[in-house]
Amino acid sequence: MGGCAPKKNTVAPPPTDLQKKFELKCHKDYNLNVITRIIGKTFWIYAPTNKPLFDFAAESPAPPDPLKKAAKYDLLYINGSFKNGSFNFEYDVIPKIKSDLQAEGIRNEGTDYFNKLYNNLFTVVTETLLDPNTPISFVVISITDIKKGIEARYTFYLEDYRMASVEGIPYDEFEKRVLQEEKGSTDYIGDEIGQHRIRFKFTQSDFPPQESYEETIIGIIADTTRYYHFTDFKEVHTSDIRSHKKMIFTPKQLTFFGQDKPKNDDQKTNGKLIHIIFEDGKTTIKDQN
Repeated sequence: MGGCAPKKNTVAPPPTDLQKKFELKCHKDYNLNVITRIIGKTFWIYAPTNKPLFDFAAESPAPPDPLKKAAKYDLLYINGSFKNGSFNFEYDVIPKIKSDLQAEGIRNEGTDYFNKLYNNLFTVVTETLLDPNTPISFVVISITDIKKGIEARYTFYLEDYRMASVEGIPYDEFEKRVLQEEKGSTDYIGDEIGQHRIRFKFTQSDFPPQESYEETIIGIIADTTRYYHFTDFKEVHTSDIRSHKKMIFTPKQLTFFGQDKPKNDDQKTNGKLIHIIFEDGKTTIKDQN
């Protein structure tokens, strides 16, 4: 009977000076009425609108880019969690049936209004949150069409954005690190106060996985642990839910993977890479020197 109990509305704490500064600048400079929350070290920005976010447009034919390889795989699903000191990732990858070069001359893109709103919000982030003393680590921007129930959400590490702003890293590298999600739900419709709450490499990269998508996935995981200095973990578990193949990697073994793996000749002679594979109810151990 507990499921029939009415939902409790949580009361948000009073806005901080940082929130007031951000919301005031949005309203004063761009006539935007946004709502912000600070949860731990995450700064959450909710921007509701009655205007559409996405639309279809004709795509002009363009000559194929000789430097861009056609993707061989589609990433249908990926999800990660951290439990008992280990990272756990499960994914579903299938061979790509239709090439990107066989598009039907139509693409889905952000509307002019959406692009302007997106840029304005990032401008306010730049002008209010980039102070190194700001007690914020992550930023979540949720732009929601509350008329049609569609949301675009962007989550990023604030230090990445600081570095991109001063050319410490290329801006396109920052864009690769942004978690982008587009979702739809009837719960979003009319929600003016925000009570609801790896794909790049496969879909947008100039060098998508060609052969071993498993190595690509574990390489992305390995590079991420390096970029954000994740060291306090025991293992990384991966699970291919289509083939039922599971693998386990220790932090030491992760050093053999990724685009930014250490370039140390001694590493190859001092270490041994061991794949522990669980497949069809059997355990197989493979060494790789």
